[in-house]
Amino acid sequence: MAWAVPLVVTPAASSFIAAGSVLHALYADGLDLAPDDLDVPGIWQVAAAVKLLVLLSVVMAVPAWWGYARHRHHFYATPGDGFNVVLYVLLLILMLGGAASLALDSAGIAVDRTTAAVKRGEDPPSYFGVQPEWTCVESVVSVSRLSGEGPRLRPARPYLSFGVVDGTAVLWDRATEQPVKLPANQVRLVPARSATAPCGGPAR
Repeated sequence: MAWAVPLVVTPAASSFIAAGSVLHALYADGLDLAPDDLDVPGIWQVAAAVKLLVLLSVVMAVPAWWGYARHRHHFYATPGDGFNVVLYVLLLILMLGGAASLALDSAGIAVDRTTAAVKRGEDPPSYFGVQPEWTCVESVVSVSRLSGEGPRLRPARPYLSFGVVDGTAVLWDRATEQPVKLPANQVRLVPARSATAPCGGPAR
């Protein structure tokens, strides 16, 4: 049976890491970004998965409690009692809703802190490996020839950069509060002095 261990461990590990992407997806959605717009290191995906499992741990307590109650033959978990089955399902739904709410709150708080820092012109906090930075965006082609998504590039002002993912520079415009996505081969990203200092001077 030793041959079966990798068959079990590999998908289990993949599912565990994928669970961490839920928090990152919620965070991205709060900033009008797609989950694929964030390049998150594996170690931080694991950390996010642990956080999610902690949030979901209260859900796992319900089946454990119910199984114990059935084993001890408590009246509220008597086998064959349809009312108690309905009660169990309702409790489980309630717990799942609570866990989902906690996950949304975690990502929502991170989004609020990021947008608040942006409005103040400060460096936003990181969130499970996502560390946006103020960046000057220099176009290597005519601005009018730039392709991409979002508002028109204004090279004189800094943008919040979420890095380069699959050949696309993922940015966030402080003025319009909208994402800007540009081909990485058409721009050059240079660290900005600050969120409010005009681009073009010496980088920090």
